[in-house]
Amino acid sequence: MTSRDLAGPHRQALLEATVEEFAAAGYQGASLNRIIRAAGISKSSFYHAAGSKAELLDVVVRALVDEIRAQWSPPPAESFADGDFWQQVQDALEGFAGLVAGSREAALLGRILYLPAAEGDDARSAVLDDVGRWIAAVIAAGRRAGAVEDRPDPAVQAAAAMGLLRGLDEWALAQAEPVPLDAAEVARLLRRLLGA
Repeated sequence: MTSRDLAGPHRQALLEATVEEFAAAGYQGASLNRIIRAAGISKSSFYHAAGSKAELLDVVVRALVDEIRAQWSPPPAESFADGDFWQQVQDALEGFAGLVAGSREAALLGRILYLPAAEGDDARSAVLDDVGRWIAAVIAAGRRAGAVEDRPDPAVQAAAAMGLLRGLDEWALAQAEPVPLDAAEVARLLRRLLGA
């Protein structure tokens, strides 16, 4: 099953039912039968498209990521070496915050992105790995531009930045009401952590 296979009249219902079930019950406790009922599809249709919980979770995550990428993409990391690095960081954070504020798909992905992983890697791990690689590349560009400290090791800086951003994101998602993070404040925190 691929993200393209999630098509047809029950697509949105299946996305939402899957996210709701995994968010409420976790991977181990999630029930395909509850998802099928909530999405309003037949078991035969469902099992024709997905054979397991792991496959369903992966395809839903990939579908949400595809829709998010159609709405917004981060600037190329290399572009951060040109111009005002910290302003570009703030601009990228503002772009992402704007996406999160207006995207149903981002809200759905946020509900399941940080749940404990299933056995082995899954599509959520791949998303977080992609984000981590982009952050590392942005930091490398900032180091080349002289806007980011040239010590400690870049991998340590990337891990620290990823930890800060993930922690803020998880905190915002855990609030009873969505809490938009202030992009300028997050950029200031990153600059204190990494700045030259």
